[in-house]
Amino acid sequence: MSEWIDSFYADIDAQLTERVLDRFAPDGELVFGNNPPAIGHAAMREVLENLRHALAGLEHEWCNRWTVDEGTLVLEARVHYTTRGGTEVVLPCVTVIERTVSGLVTSLRVHIDAAPLFTALDAEAVAAPAEAAHEVAG
Repeated sequence: MSEWIDSFYADIDAQLTERVLDRFAPDGELVFGNNPPAIGHAAMREVLENLRHALAGLEHEWCNRWTVDEGTLVLEARVHYTTRGGTEVVLPCVTVIERTVSGLVTSLRVHIDAAPLFTALDAEAVAAPAEAAHEVAG
């Protein structure tokens, strides 16, 4: 199972949306924080692409990984998010993954307080127009 987790999260950290989606069942769900579930590949693609466009990078630093049974994983990590402006935000999270017998993900639920990340992204969004206006005036 460890090889599967490492491979799956290498694709997530590299922000390879289509490779990540290939590991999900067609009707699989992705829940990030307190957002509503994204069900199906089209909805999950939208979530993953929005994240990819907002971030310069991310990396999972593993704290603990448990295999509950053949189809259920519980993963504890510190996730290092890097914004496009270069701000690094490190957040603790726990993810629960459920998989079919064939290995496709049916549910991936990320339990995280993403408020610090969104605060950093919002600050950069506010600063960007101000910097652009300054450059035009200068």
